[in-house]
Amino acid sequence: MTRRTWFAVLSLAGAAALLRALAFHGLDLYSDEAYYWLWSTRPAAGYFDHPPMVAWLIGLSSRLLPGETGVRLPFVLLGGLTVIFAALAAWELERTPRAPVLGAMLAAGAPMLHLAGAMALPDGPVVAGYAASIWLLARARGPRWIAAGAAVGFALLGKYTAALLAPALLLLVAWDRDLREQLATPWPWLGGAVAVLVFLPNLLWNASHGWIAIVFQLRHGFRGGQTVRGFLEYLGAQAGSPGPVAAALGLALAVRARSSPERRVAAAVLVPLLVVTWSAIRGDVEANWPALVYPGLCSLAAAWLARRSPRLGFGLAGAQLGLATVVLLGFAVEIRHPRLLAGSVAVSRFRSGRGLGREMVAAAAESCRAIGNPPGCTRDPFVYPSSYQYAGHLAYYAGWTRLGPAEERPSQLDLWDERPRPGEPFLYAGQVAGPGAPFLDHVRFEGEGPTRSFDVTWGGRVVRQGNVTAFARYLGGQLAGRPPHKP
Repeated sequence: MTRRTWFAVLSLAGAAALLRALAFHGLDLYSDEAYYWLWSTRPAAGYFDHPPMVAWLIGLSSRLLPGETGVRLPFVLLGGLTVIFAALAAWELERTPRAPVLGAMLAAGAPMLHLAGAMALPDGPVVAGYAASIWLLARARGPRWIAAGAAVGFALLGKYTAALLAPALLLLVAWDRDLREQLATPWPWLGGAVAVLVFLPNLLWNASHGWIAIVFQLRHGFRGGQTVRGFLEYLGAQAGSPGPVAAALGLALAVRARSSPERRVAAAVLVPLLVVTWSAIRGDVEANWPALVYPGLCSLAAAWLARRSPRLGFGLAGAQLGLATVVLLGFAVEIRHPRLLAGSVAVSRFRSGRGLGREMVAAAAESCRAIGNPPGCTRDPFVYPSSYQYAGHLAYYAGWTRLGPAEERPSQLDLWDERPRPGEPFLYAGQVAGPGAPFLDHVRFEGEGPTRSFDVTWGGRVVRQGNVTAFARYLGGQLAGRPPHKP
């Protein structure tokens, strides 16, 4: 690429990263972000729900930079890198100066990549790692397979969906003659070995924990219970999440791929999309699950546009970039001064963390006073949360990090399996109601205090509710030992 092209690509990547950082600056951590921050306080090679990369990145950054910005910074940087990788993959598909610029424009204008490139979620590392894998796979010849393998390993440490590249490579063996010739050399096999080596810490962790994380994700991904409405919502999300231009034109080139680089990128995009879509036919699927292929769709669409007139290419790519930028800026304004989003889940989840921590601490003090303020009831208390999302916010904003398993469903808290000390006071913290049957049936105690309920308000509206109950003495029992997941 020319210096001018590189400058345009880097400028687009930097602008996208900056706008995303500004859009989310000052917002409370989303409950899942706080949950992953809680993971980062106990570094490990694996966790109940996902591979460890999200926790490793948060742990590294939050120790260097305080606050929510420190939690999210690595994911903003990875979002910028994703734009660059999409541009580089477009260059491999079409060697014209326009192609990488168009790829960067489309990736910077993919709505779902705004979230993956700003929030502290596993999507950030898997999207960036998979985008790098697609670029390196498109150009893999000889020793370049080593770099491709390292990128695949990084993506696998982000999210297990990156493993869908394996069946894509099997398809390529039949589809790509150039790849078949490469398989006669040691380099693709060495690249595969590097991918396994990078991913090995999590494989070993899974093996020592009964493959709990991989089994959980497989059951979660292929559960049943889908409805026609749910499937149509999934299809609608896939039309908009990568951007309409990237979705339509990327798929158009993917199904008509001719060259070896086109076929490699197409296989890496189509196979995960087909697998997730098949899963969506059977059960409820989150819109972000296929996000790892969106940079590849942007690269394919950029190659398609680069073969047309500059006016058409930059017009369509600019339209997607402009629309997504307006949506991002609109979100930034609305989340701070809500009108259209007033009363929405988005406002409650991005604007309730600090208030929840403050109100929960005050309510706990009241409940503890009612049972005589036993030592340890309010200072570094042991807490049973109603859900793992609640636990994340309590840990980050209330400072309560001694947490037992959640009442709602199994999570990383079950693997840690912490319990109060015998005779120690402890708290139950949850939403709206007090402790329910699962908790009361499994945890034994004396001296139940009153349940103190409260509302969390922001901007004059109730954005969250909560309650806390203090117990004077722990006598035994635990919520752990439940099945990893119930479809």
